[in-house]
Amino acid sequence: MGQIRELTKNTLTKLKEENKDTLPSNYFIEFKKQADLSNIEIEEFELFDKIKDALTNDEKKSNDIQNFKELAIILAKRVSSDELKKLINAFDEILKPSIDFTHFEDIENFIAKTLNEPKNIITDSAINELKEISKNRVNKDRRNLKDKTDDIVKLTSLMSRYFDKTLSDSENSTDEIMKIKDELITLNISNASQRELKIVQSKLIDTIYKIENSIQINKTILKDNKERFSNLHKQIEELQKELLIAKEEKETDFLTNILNRRAYHHEIEKMEKKYSMFENNYAIIFYDIDFFKNINDIYGHTCGDAVLKNFASILKRLTRKEDVIARYGGEEFIALVNYEEEIEIQRYIKRVKETITSTNFIYKKNNIPIRFSAGVTFRKDYESYLDAKKKADELLYQAKHKGRDKIIFDNGIEF
Repeated sequence: MGQIRELTKNTLTKLKEENKDTLPSNYFIEFKKQADLSNIEIEEFELFDKIKDALTNDEKKSNDIQNFKELAIILAKRVSSDELKKLINAFDEILKPSIDFTHFEDIENFIAKTLNEPKNIITDSAINELKEISKNRVNKDRRNLKDKTDDIVKLTSLMSRYFDKTLSDSENSTDEIMKIKDELITLNISNASQRELKIVQSKLIDTIYKIENSIQINKTILKDNKERFSNLHKQIEELQKELLIAKEEKETDFLTNILNRRAYHHEIEKMEKKYSMFENNYAIIFYDIDFFKNINDIYGHTCGDAVLKNFASILKRLTRKEDVIARYGGEEFIALVNYEEEIEIQRYIKRVKETITSTNFIYKKNNIPIRFSAGVTFRKDYESYLDAKKKADELLYQAKHKGRDKIIFDNGIEF
């Protein structure tokens, strides 16, 4: 430790004498000189010399290598642009926000910019920008998570009061519940939780309305038949599980394991109710796999089935639980996607396109390129859901006739 202190002192003194700034690069060079003069062996310098000695003669001749930064620049030249592009493309998954997606556009712009000049990824400005993006992403996710946590506390606190009043013997309990219901309707929920907790909020309000209508009768039953009610509740839970399994089997497409067309029609009824009651915006997206008949003809129907399964699996993975994805028929799929801003739909379908394009569909050692066409409409721009669906189907037809591998929005956007 004493030797290191002496080297540090000598290094700083020498830099001052030579009027050099104490930058990391200057400090490293002078510190190494002082260590060599004092015959002191330091592991980092041994590693530096070892890597430097391993360079090719051309690399040594064309560069005056004195620190790790200069060494890194030389080594970076060995990496091809294609290899750097693989790393840059991985940033989409590495930097992807987990909660707050408002920062997603900065990530996309950074990736697009560095893909144009891949070797710029090792520059100080690119590294600093990457650090800033990561820092902002973490901070926004933290703030968003705090907002969501605060909203949950509000909601659970209010519902705790509600259940206490439901089970109390006070003659005024019904009036108290009415007050709590009104509070629940006007509960101030942050933007961070609008999508998730609005759904919960509406369900709780519906539940309170139902309980209000029968609360007086149920209070007597709850008091006098508590044990019987508990046993009955267990039986109902078991029956609900059995019914849920039966319902899932009935509503799931046997091949792709996503909703079938029958289940989709049930979901659109729910989506329309939320749209009319809460002005819940959603988009309708028709997908169709391009040249699917050729796949069946060339590789067989077993291969075609495998393509449908994988395509559906990707759609399911990229579509949130509160949204709807279903097999509409044959190689055609349909999605109902909630949104606050229309750009969210563009980003969603762009992720789908990029994932499908970059995925290798392998069947019996054959690499089968899969592409799709799509038509997109926004429900709010049409008188009815049927009009919006019909227009999405027409846009899909246009995409097919414009050469396929194309997505057309009803607002004129294409890509």
